[in-house]
Amino acid sequence: MKPRTLACLLSLAAPALQAADLTIYTADYPPLSIVSENGRNSGIGYDLLQLAAKQSGVSLDIRSDLPWKRAQQTTQQTPDTCAYPLTRAPEREKLYLWLALLNRGELALFTLDNGDAPASVSLAAAARQRIVVMLGTTAENRLKEKKLSYSTTHTPGDSLQMLQDHAVDLWAVHDVVARYFAQQQHVTLRQVLPLAHADSWLGCSRSTNSAAANRLAAALQQLQQNGEARRIALRYYH
Repeated sequence: MKPRTLACLLSLAAPALQAADLTIYTADYPPLSIVSENGRNSGIGYDLLQLAAKQSGVSLDIRSDLPWKRAQQTTQQTPDTCAYPLTRAPEREKLYLWLALLNRGELALFTLDNGDAPASVSLAAAARQRIVVMLGTTAENRLKEKKLSYSTTHTPGDSLQMLQDHAVDLWAVHDVVARYFAQQQHVTLRQVLPLAHADSWLGCSRSTNSAAANRLAAALQQLQQNGEARRIALRYYH
């Protein structure tokens, strides 16, 4: 192949080799982030990010190929790298650049509402019951703070299954996640004890300071203000 021909081919291929403006890690945490078996992402956060990226002209590489704890560590250590959905909590405040709010929510304890479920439980009563929570979440941190014993799973779906199998009495989780799974599995859940306010954010490495990140943040903020974020959320739960 002639050098001139090779140079032309490399020039044509160059756009495909360009890295995305931001790499974003996520995990399966429906409906905030939904990762299917074929690797196609969806969910409230994903839809918001895709729309904001389109409006701001920012290219994103959204990945779900790392365990959640490792994804968080990688995000903290790598410039122009972010993760979602992250709950903004005191113990995390200095670990990330909090780029944009994705969805508001609360952490709480839920039980199956089979007709005789209590309207609420006290902290003392919860301490005597079996609780399940997803490993590595801020819900787990809140249980530790309140000195509540618990078991862990790797997915919210597994936690709900334990509740349905009566292997546990209470599920510690985001309210938006509980509502989504209850709707999907056709079960009725009752919130019996609030744990903490817990909004979901896009968090980035603190060394991220690019024009692309700023444009994406502005676009996400606009989607919150014009009501589009709320409309996207309502696609996944009622």
